[in-house]
Amino acid sequence: MVGDDCYQPFIDYLVLSLSRKESATVRAEEEQKNYELAEKLLSEQNFSAAIIVGAVATVLASVAYGLTVAAWPITYGFAAAGVGIVIGFAMGYFGRGIASKFAIAAALYTLLGGVLGNVFHVLINMARATRMSPIDIFRNHSFSDLAEQALSNVLSIALLYWLVAVMAAVFLSKRALSRADRLAIGVYDLKS
Repeated sequence: MVGDDCYQPFIDYLVLSLSRKESATVRAEEEQKNYELAEKLLSEQNFSAAIIVGAVATVLASVAYGLTVAAWPITYGFAAAGVGIVIGFAMGYFGRGIASKFAIAAALYTLLGGVLGNVFHVLINMARATRMSPIDIFRNHSFSDLAEQALSNVLSIALLYWLVAVMAAVFLSKRALSRADRLAIGVYDLKS
């Protein structure tokens, strides 16, 4: 009985060293899986699709923004946030972006969408006042004049709504990642 206890430290050492070797192998396999997952996620990004879809979404959301605000002036904040939501969602869905360039593009498109929406709003109001079509008004005025008039009518509270719209666009433009996806991207960035 006494002789069996003398081998216990040696047995514990063997078990510990074997488990360390196994954990190192498992860790290396796990790192390789994370690296492959990160490469897959990064390869699925499509910045050009995000830019094209973002431009289309900007124009469509701006028209909807101008029409909504012209019809119901009380909805200004909701319409501005809607522009950001539409642009961000469209860019995120089609671009599947992870990089920050997707968020930057969405923010710029959202600001442009706010200005264009105000231009459409001015066009509609001028058309109502002069009983001309918005297309005729657009032909008779330069875009810079319309944009200047649209921006001169912007209230300070509108800037807060535009900030909300930009935040919505930035949030929605980037692909939602699970914890495992974020870990894989982090491991990939460390190796690069």
